[in-house]
Amino acid sequence: MKFVIGMAALAAVLLAGNANASSMMPAGNVPEAGLKGIWRVVRARPAPWSQLQLHSARDAPLLEYAVEFADGTVKGPPPLACKTAVYSSGVSEFPEAFSGHLAKDTSHAAAAKLELSEPNLSTFRVICGKTVRDFYVDDESRLLWAEGQILYVLERPEGDPDQYPVGYSGPSFDCVQAKSTLEHLVCRDASLSKSDSAMGAAYDALQKSETRESFETVRAAQKAWLAYVTKHCNAGGAMPGTYGDRKTAVDCLADLYDERSQLISELKTANAGTLKLEPRMRFRARPKPAAAESDVYPWMSGGKPASAFNAYIAGQLHLDKWRIDDRNVFPDDADLDDVTLIARRSYSLAGFDSRIVSVQIATRDFTGAIRDVLGQISLTWDMKTGRRVLLKDIFAPASQWKAAVTNYCRRELERQFAERGATDQPDAAEIDSTLSADTNWLWSRDKASVVFADVTIGGLAAGEFDVDIPLKDLAPYMKPDAAVR
Repeated sequence: MKFVIGMAALAAVLLAGNANASSMMPAGNVPEAGLKGIWRVVRARPAPWSQLQLHSARDAPLLEYAVEFADGTVKGPPPLACKTAVYSSGVSEFPEAFSGHLAKDTSHAAAAKLELSEPNLSTFRVICGKTVRDFYVDDESRLLWAEGQILYVLERPEGDPDQYPVGYSGPSFDCVQAKSTLEHLVCRDASLSKSDSAMGAAYDALQKSETRESFETVRAAQKAWLAYVTKHCNAGGAMPGTYGDRKTAVDCLADLYDERSQLISELKTANAGTLKLEPRMRFRARPKPAAAESDVYPWMSGGKPASAFNAYIAGQLHLDKWRIDDRNVFPDDADLDDVTLIARRSYSLAGFDSRIVSVQIATRDFTGAIRDVLGQISLTWDMKTGRRVLLKDIFAPASQWKAAVTNYCRRELERQFAERGATDQPDAAEIDSTLSADTNWLWSRDKASVVFADVTIGGLAAGEFDVDIPLKDLAPYMKPDAAVR
């Protein structure tokens, strides 16, 4: 609200010198502080004096563009862009506003509809050659500006303006056709628009790359997720009437949109001959106990090996059950009645060819504790045998592979510890237990990756450390018929 106060003070000074007429300050090439910087065109509608109807973004070509008012220039799309901008500011009387279109609005009904409640309007004027554009400040510190019969609303983006460069910054959908409160909130907020745009592009890419059956799981999950965030953030009713209520809804949506956008953007399909490995998705939520579950898992198509792999994945990940119902992870605690439990599972691909597929499946769950609970398992699948690759399938029994790998991992972990400024030494027992577990190994055609999860340094959790070992260094210890050779 500090901007409104500043403009009100300016108006009071100007009106004191000329109480019966509009007044503008002398023009200069530096915009007032209240105007200077980045603004976004967040809304477009027919002006109250027109009969125009807007059907799509083509009818309001400036909608969702970011504009910068800078010294001597306006950066943005035509017709706003100007290389020789001159600025002024002051107040305008209602009869003059919008080129006199409010002159007949004696009851101020149209002005009230535009949220212009003051008898005199704080005004920023931008002069570009012979063209003069007036931007009027409404009751919520937004700028209203008419271009022909279209009324545009501009807002300052929340947060760091450098995140929103000049140019188009809208979401993945047409904001002219926005109907729900959720859609309007996304259109109005630059950060939400950015997340939605990235999510929409990734969603479209998946549709083009996935089989119809797999993409249908993505479509259904996305539909369920949208329904969940709409309800969870109270974005399903009428548009909140105050800035504070809208900000509460936007803040609720922001983290969910950022997380979902990043998740969708990281999903990729992979091909190996006729075989295709693609992400399938689920999203489901329930009100009591409050829980939401996001699941991404690998699925194979295109050949005989796919059936065995998919059956293993379905069984290993218990795809017939809710992860929220796993009491080993999510306690049945009455004290969590006011908490929404969150189960998240995704995967990353380490290697995929006609012989093996190697994936790391990660979980990040909110179980009501202070921090998320992290988990991971790594698995490599042998296409030829139709089963999981185990350490005993790779290393020759009489070889000294474990001693060699232990030394390699110790040296590499010491180097990574030093990079973080730690003086601790890797824990020998932790190295031994990690190397002994099949679930900590990822294999590809040129390397093996040993995943050290939940490493502690100085008694504090330091996260995950990965050690990559070139396959050529492991070759002397491997079986001749090992699947990864």
